[in-house]
Amino acid sequence: MAKSLRSKSKLRAKSVKRKGEFAAFVNERTARLAERARALAEKQKAEKSEDAMEEEDKPEEKAPAESLKNVKTSGLKNTSRIRKRGLKKRGHTKF
Repeated sequence: MAKSLRSKSKLRAKSVKRKGEFAAFVNERTARLAERARALAEKQKAEKSEDAMEEEDKPEEKAPAESLKNVKTSGLKNTSRIRKRGLKKRGHTKF
């Protein structure tokens, strides 16, 4: 009789499967993912500390970066689409 996915018998059967059969698989997967995330976090932390050590050794590299701050962003954009449109207008004559 109860064919709907929201029927009590279907919901009860899915609940039993979720708590019994698949619970072990879900717990193993969660543990595996947590272990992988912890390993990646440790690796990133080690890389970050190595980068910090290298930055302390090279303070001269900061001077060129300061000169790049004054890049102008105003004015016409020189995109290929705009250039093509300009060339198209030049080739056309009106009478």
